[in-house]
Amino acid sequence: MASFKSKRSELRGISVSGVTIICLVFAAICLIFVSRNDRVIGNLRQLMSDVFTPTYDLISRPGAELRKMRNMATNLVDLQASYQNLEAENERLRAQVGELRRNRVLLDRYRELLALPVEPSLHVISARVIADLQSPFVRTLVANTGRLAGVKEGQAVTGGSGLVGRIVSVGRVSSRLLLLTDFNSHVPVRIAPNNTRAILSGNNADNPVLRFLPKNTNIDEGAEVVTSGDGGQVPIGIPVGVVRVDDDGRPFVDLREDLHNLSYVRIISTRNIEQPPRETNARTLPGLGR
Repeated sequence: MASFKSKRSELRGISVSGVTIICLVFAAICLIFVSRNDRVIGNLRQLMSDVFTPTYDLISRPGAELRKMRNMATNLVDLQASYQNLEAENERLRAQVGELRRNRVLLDRYRELLALPVEPSLHVISARVIADLQSPFVRTLVANTGRLAGVKEGQAVTGGSGLVGRIVSVGRVSSRLLLLTDFNSHVPVRIAPNNTRAILSGNNADNPVLRFLPKNTNIDEGAEVVTSGDGGQVPIGIPVGVVRVDDDGRPFVDLREDLHNLSYVRIISTRNIEQPPRETNARTLPGLGR
């Protein structure tokens, strides 16, 4: 029995060795045959490519998707950086546009200031408003021009559209002007079309009132108000505003000039201007309640 198993194992080993030898010989013959025919090699390679293409495609898809996602992430980062750069550029341009608009407003106001007609005999000093001291009890501004430029107390001050007040104190390089709306402001004016004379008095509100009108005087709403020149403090004919009437029938003046937005002013002087009297509280003068 043992002898039979031994012989069987020997036969199995011989058969395996024989198959191996046959395969090697066949492979050698194939290699010899293939090496002599490049077309066969090409066809074989193409056949192998066709057979394994689906496998290659399946294997390569995850890598391709990862590369696509990586490219998308890179593009998003680049887009974010570009967006931030555009936002910064837009902010810079908006700031420039705002500055240009502010400069344009100032330029327009200065042109209006230069366009306001003034008597040739009068001397005009241009100044910039550097401080606004308006409060419920005081209506004054500070200009950057003073005694060195020829500014004196009592000189009239105009904006681009009309009278705004007068100089009440002067320093070496600055001056303080009293606005028409201040309690201490009293300016002689005349009212068109009949040249009716009155006193324009401030009341610490936005619209000064007309005082000392002649009795039985009818004043049309919308009538023009200009300086009368009486007293020699303010030159004649400077535009002031138009007449309005309140609910109680009392006249006041809607000023031509917006006293809350003055950037530049003109100080008007004459050679022999009469010095104004010292400021007096309006409440001590008779008949000055609105």
